This record gives sequence, structure tokens and C-alpha cells, in this order.
Amino acid sequence: MQKQLALKIVIIFAIGMLVLIPTSMVQYKIYERQGYLEQAKSSVAQSWTGSQLIVSPVLVIPYRVGAAEKSGFYSSKELQQASAKTSQRFEIVVPDNLQQQFTVTNSSVFKGIYEVPVYGSSLSISGAFSEPKLQQALAKIKRQPRFVDINEPYLSLHIADMRGIDQTPELTLNGSAVALSPGSQIDGLASGLHSALGGMDRLAKTLEFSLDFSLRGMGSFSFMPLADEATSSMQSNWPHPEFIGASLPKTREITAAGFTASWKSSRFSGYGADLMSRCAGDGHCESLRNAASGVSFIQPVDIYLQSERSIKYAMLFIGLSFITFFIFEHITRQPIHPIQYAFVGLAISVFYLLLISLAEHIAFIWAYTIGVLCCSSLLLFYVRYMLRSLRSAVLFSAMIVALYGVLYVIVQAEDYALLMGSILVFLVLTVLMYVTRNIDWYSIATPEQSADEKNAKELTELI
Repeated sequence: MQKQLALKIVIIFAIGMLVLIPTSMVQYKIYERQGYLEQAKSSVAQSWTGSQLIVSPVLVIPYRVGAAEKSGFYSSKELQQASAKTSQRFEIVVPDNLQQQFTVTNSSVFKGIYEVPVYGSSLSISGAFSEPKLQQALAKIKRQPRFVDINEPYLSLHIADMRGIDQTPELTLNGSAVALSPGSQIDGLASGLHSALGGMDRLAKTLEFSLDFSLRGMGSFSFMPLADEATSSMQSNWPHPEFIGASLPKTREITAAGFTASWKSSRFSGYGADLMSRCAGDGHCESLRNAASGVSFIQPVDIYLQSERSIKYAMLFIGLSFITFFIFEHITRQPIHPIQYAFVGLAISVFYLLLISLAEHIAFIWAYTIGVLCCSSLLLFYVRYMLRSLRSAVLFSAMIVALYGVLYVIVQAEDYALLMGSILVFLVLTVLMYVTRNIDWYSIATPEQSADEKNAKELTELI
């Protein structure tokens, strides 16, 4: 009998492993649908806009220097010829103070059945270049070796994806509206806007500016504040922000209705001005982009992640069901065929297929509820005849429904999913050990002797 019991356990274990095959196929289908979602996001980014990065306005002063030899003796004529060959350089001046206010409104667009989060934003940027700072920049340029002259200065702003600008931006300099032109006129940060100042007269006094415009994007919104003193604030209706970049917000408030955050920086807390000068000089701007700060508008637990979390507990559900039937079978001496084990395991596996297919069209909670009702109803119907007991079938179905209820709470948890899952496994093991604490497993392995065998044994002992 012990060999028969061991063989039955091996068969049940093999059936459990086979039942996990369709479960793995459903899990692969989840990964496949996640890939389709990423393709949908890429497609929307091509027709909408991608992630946005704003580099705050800076003053660019182009100037020319001669290309004379660094050493050696040459005539005045050779010097004139060498001086005629000039190269252009750029002096980058950052504002003394900068204020940035970003109001982001998040929404969604659909690509087929896939929902892709996007946003629209209103930006208000203002600041000032003080007269002493402008004069200091001009004096520095004129001290350059082989200085020739200064070209027309301009205000430059970098925007990562210009397709996000729907309306003409409004720029004012010292209270007067000025025109903006596409392109930042900075190598390495070509995408953006610039405004020519119209001559050197504007650099003779403090230069105050303000810029207002709207910008669309998706995924994330980042900014690089370049100023001696800068304050940036952001307000959004997105309840799940992920703050990214080189600097986290100084203050933040996150509620179910959205979030507000503010950043502060100074020339002592970063080296953005140096990175910008290097970017304008040699066109290598990756370090400048990496120094930006911002927000990623993430979906912390989407339907595919929730479904993936759910299916990770399939082995627990199938194993618990098989253990329950095994104990019931050997305590009541009512045999359960391995095929019946397989049908129960397949019924549990089908739940995950129903979940992922329904969740793509209706709310996840309703998809989950429908899947649980279908699965538990099917098990109630089948187990009623398998165990030949309505009471046992109701208890088993109630156990499955309770487990699915706990599982729903786990998959919704953003930060405590692993902890809650570990507690669930521990509690299930505790309940199993408590329920089976008085079972004599040797008596299960050894069948009761028939009356004839018992009488024969007693007679042999008497003889």
C-alpha cells in the first residue's frame, strides 16, 4: 500500500507540473501583450510627442577670434592674413535669477485597445540678467587672445521635441514683445527656440525676460534650470509621480487628485553653467541632459503587471487544491481519479486567461470579479459530483474565493506586494499544518485489515 500511495503522490505531482504548462503559456501571453503596449507607446510618441526636456533660457554672445599661430616669428603681412582667418566662439551667460512654473494636465490616448498616458503643459518662465553680469561677460570676451569682434547676441531655449508646441510662444524682453524663431542655435541642442536681441544696446542695462507657452509630451517631463538662483515648481493631476534626475524636489505633496512639487538650485549646488558652456563649445551635451531633474508619469500597477503578479500564485492555488483533495481522499477512503485532479487544475488556470483577456476591455476589478465568479462556479459544480458532497464543494469553492480575494489585495499593492505575498504563503502553510496536526499518516499508508485477515492472524498467534 505504501508503494501505491507513493505512486499516487508522484502521479499527482506530475499532473500539477503538466497543469502549469498552460499557466506558463498564459504568462507568455502577458509578456506578449506588454510588448504590444510598448509598440503602441512608440507609435503614439511618433505621432504625438516623446519625453520632453526643457533647458532654461540662456544668453548666447557669439564672437570671433583670429587664427594666428601660437608661436613663431611672422611679418605684419602674415599676421594680417592669419587674422583674416577667424573662428567663432560662444560665451554663455546664465540669468542671475530664474523662476519656472509648470502646470501639467495628464490624459490618455488610445492606440487600438491600448491606453497610453500623455500630457499637456503650460509653462511660465521668467528671469533677469543683471547689468554687472552682462558687462562682466563682455569684458571677458574682449580679453580673449586675438579677439576680433562680437556678433549679434541672442536668447536661446532648448526643447527636446518641438512637435509639442501647438501655439506661438510669447517672449517679452524688458516689457516688450519680441519674436521667436525655431532652433536653439546651439550645437548639440539644436531643437528649441531663439530670439535675436537686435544689437548690443540691450546688453547695456539689466535684461529681464518672461516666456509663456504650451507643450505636449508623454512619458516624462524634465527640466534643466540654469541660473545663479533658480526656483521651479510643478503641479499635475497625476497621482503616481516618479521624481527622476539629478535633483529631487525640495518639497512635494502627493494626493489622489495629483501632486505639487518644487525645486531650488543655485550656482553652488550644481555646475549647469559649465556643462552648458562645454555643450555650446564642442557639441557634447549628454552630461547636461543627465544633470536635469523632472518627473516620470508612470503607471505603477497596470493591468499586465497585476495579471503577472496574479499568475505567480498559480502554483500555490493548484498545489493547495491538490493537497486538499489528497487529504480528503485518504481520510474518507473516497478515491479521486488523477484526471479529476487535472480538470480542477485546468479550471484554476483558465482564470488567468479570462483575467487578461477581459482586463484589456473593462476595468481590472470587474475583469477579476468575473474571472473569480466563473472559476469558482465551475469548481462548485464539478467538485459537488467529484466529492459527492455539496457541503464539501461549497467549502472548497469558498476557500478558492477567499484566496482570490486576498490575492487581489496583493496585486494592487504597489510597495508591499512581496511582503503580503510572503505572509499569505506562511498563513496557508500554517492552516495546513494545523488542520492535519492529528492525522496519522502511517494509518493512511496502511489499509485496515479485513475481518477474515484479522481472525486468521489471531488464530496464527494462538497456535
